[in-house]
Amino acid sequence: MSRPLRKIVSIFVIFVFGSACRATPTFTPSAGMSPTPAVTVNTPTTLPPTIPVPTLTLLPAKTPSPTPTEREMAMPTDKPSTGETRIRVIIGDTVLTGRLWDNATARDLIDQLPLTLTFRDFNRVEKITTLPRRLSTEGMPPGDDPLPGDIGYYAPWNNLVFYYGDVGYFNGIVRIGRFEGNVEFIANQTGDFTAIIEIVR
Repeated sequence: MSRPLRKIVSIFVIFVFGSACRATPTFTPSAGMSPTPAVTVNTPTTLPPTIPVPTLTLLPAKTPSPTPTEREMAMPTDKPSTGETRIRVIIGDTVLTGRLWDNATARDLIDQLPLTLTFRDFNRVEKITTLPRRLSTEGMPPGDDPLPGDIGYYAPWNNLVFYYGDVGYFNGIVRIGRFEGNVEFIANQTGDFTAIIEIVR
């Protein structure tokens, strides 16, 4: 091929290629068309409902009942307010009053009243005397822990006892009554003394 012809062919190829490039349409949305919507991934902003976890309510531990002390256990259970017998104890010009409870030992003492007895001090906590005859202890506990102001019976020695101090528990003690008011007057008796014990009618 001659040079002039080759030149003409080259120009024709370039012209055709350029026309083809210009003829490729470019998509431009018209004014009435909506642009292609963008794909949006919505991330949930609300967390799924939380399943409530049941809570355990701890109840306060039950306070155990206090164990009764030896003295509380020694309190007679047959000491109702009705059935008690009022007594008076006369020492010189002083009159003390008390009550004998409704138990076998106290009833046995009541059957012996009135009595005139001589008391003496024992261990600086009680005044004791010997009764004319022994008292029944049927149904009574084997021992007791009397309180100051109690009236008792010490079975081993057949003693009627007025307690004015803290004796403690001893086998053989039976509590049968109690003075009304304090027993300071009895505690202050330094020697032997005579007492008249009688029922208040």
